[in-house]
Amino acid sequence: MNGSDKLLGVVLNDDFRVVRQIGFGGYAKVYAAEQLSVGRRIVAIKVLHAMHGDISAAVGGLKREAAYLALLRSYCFPRIFRTGATPEGLPYFVMELVSGRALDVAIKESGPLSLEDAAPVLDSLMEGIAEMHSKEIIHRDIKAGNVILEEDAGFGARVKMLDLGSAKSAHEADQPIAAANQLSIGSPPYLAPETAIAGTTSEFSDIYSLGALAYETLCGIRALHLKETNPESYYDYLRSDKAIPTYRVGTIQPNIPEAVEEVIHRALARKPQDRWSSVAEFRSAFFHAVQPCIGLGADKLLLRAAGVHGNHNERCSRSKNSGGLKAILPLRFRKR
Repeated sequence: MNGSDKLLGVVLNDDFRVVRQIGFGGYAKVYAAEQLSVGRRIVAIKVLHAMHGDISAAVGGLKREAAYLALLRSYCFPRIFRTGATPEGLPYFVMELVSGRALDVAIKESGPLSLEDAAPVLDSLMEGIAEMHSKEIIHRDIKAGNVILEEDAGFGARVKMLDLGSAKSAHEADQPIAAANQLSIGSPPYLAPETAIAGTTSEFSDIYSLGALAYETLCGIRALHLKETNPESYYDYLRSDKAIPTYRVGTIQPNIPEAVEEVIHRALARKPQDRWSSVAEFRSAFFHAVQPCIGLGADKLLLRAAGVHGNHNERCSRSKNSGGLKAILPLRFRKR
């Protein structure tokens, strides 16, 4: 840790003692801190870093993220506790500390998730994004790196979606693309074609990104599987008429049922009007596609439920992959 960091050891708002830096993003740093008034529990503090070029835009982004987190109630978003400013006047907000492995790291280290392990993860994320859309908020940066698989001693493994810094109101106009291959939002492997072409974002672009995330979770590779993985290669592919995904789900994972493949492929349709009409519809279709295979009741599919029970439908083909979450989730979240 850089000893010159002026925030280390500082007590913010007479309550939060900054302990160490744990993250660094495009416009903010994230610190672990002790909340002195609550038994020194460890929380996270996201602070605007002073080196950001467009300071007014960064301040606006941080404040929007705090406001959105305060609005959202789905468990997959971290709770926000307080907002404030550092002695130097930099805005910050305090939220619950999320610890665990990022989904992209889990996939890289343990392989794609089996269908029975992926179902509650994806359902929880869809629930959260559906809530955002119901409150007219577009996420705009859904990706595996923003999804944390968190271990909770009281409830088992849970899913958290981090970083709403790119989110915006559904009524807010998109910024035009600054240059041919430059976008200020999103991650190229998860961008919808209309975003790569014109910078357009909407509920439909979030649906596409969720589809790309679902594909990666089940297949272990990205929906756009390119030899060159620089941003320009993704933009060129998205702006072409080439197939999305590059390979069908069944080509990579033959044991994934065709019904599940069709649900994911529809989310990845090139034209927004050809995708699911809402995340809620996508979520419902995904549940009905996986339910015969893993025997889950709708109320038990959510990660916050007590567990997963039910009998397998032996007629339904399902993934035999035993990697992914089985290496890190407690047994209670896998079918017995």
